[in-house]
Amino acid sequence: IRERMIIAATGRPRLMLTAAVAAGKGTIDAGYEIAEIAKCLDFINVMTYDFHGSWESVTGHNSPLYRGSGYKGDNIYYNTDFAMRYWRDQGAPVEKLRMGFATYGRTFRLSALSGASGAGAPASGPGSAGKYTREPGFWSYYEVCTFLQGTSVKWIDDKKVPYATKGLEWVGFDNKESFETKVNYLKENRFGGAFVWALDLDDFTGQFCEQGKYPLIGHLSTLLNIASTAVSHATRPHVVPTVPSEFCVAKTDGAYVNPDDPTTFIQCSNGMPIKMDCSVGTVFTPDCLCCDWPKN
Repeated sequence: IRERMIIAATGRPRLMLTAAVAAGKGTIDAGYEIAEIAKCLDFINVMTYDFHGSWESVTGHNSPLYRGSGYKGDNIYYNTDFAMRYWRDQGAPVEKLRMGFATYGRTFRLSALSGASGAGAPASGPGSAGKYTREPGFWSYYEVCTFLQGTSVKWIDDKKVPYATKGLEWVGFDNKESFETKVNYLKENRFGGAFVWALDLDDFTGQFCEQGKYPLIGHLSTLLNIASTAVSHATRPHVVPTVPSEFCVAKTDGAYVNPDDPTTFIQCSNGMPIKMDCSVGTVFTPDCLCCDWPKN
């Protein structure tokens, strides 16, 4: 693939060849020849999240930096530190390794019988579905912010990540403090960078967390000293002031024509309309549901 991309790029900048890869040791051992694929990839996104979730019988943080002090067996592998070091030690150059940052949380329903509420507490299943993401056991960061009203954030000291409880609901998530700790770790180990999952799970409207738009991603960008001009030509989402909220009612998630402006389109995401700008010089094309050069 890389050779074909180099040939196709004659006279033009070469496209980058990247991969998002597993962070679990069992999957890594079964699926990757790390030293070999690292030779071909420009960078490697290690998906350092979803280590724990409501498929388990006890509460656990989605994206811990370090392992829990009392962990034994395979649980010692379910953390960001192990995954990043394992990819490095198996032959991936540190400068090619990108660390994953989650802008969502995993939720559990605590067992009413145990009375425990910390990390590792007995759980009876997933937490309730979020109002917008509508998936049991999973909340976007902006849904987490709504949940945090009227409760307090607690810190898992050995894993360096936060969680919160309210009633029988338990959520583990990342915040600015845990992002700072993780970026310090990333820099100390000289890893090549970071990526997020996902853009639309942060508070992209700034309406829920009272921290401005994209509070987590913006903070991550600041911590990494990334200039905003680096993405100045990317598609820029923003709340649509003129499109009624019912625009997306009965519509599946996806892109739709904006009848008022062909250089933009309306993205329906979990029932919310979001106006998206096409790149300069392009227009939204219904045939492909994408931004393309205007046809003569």
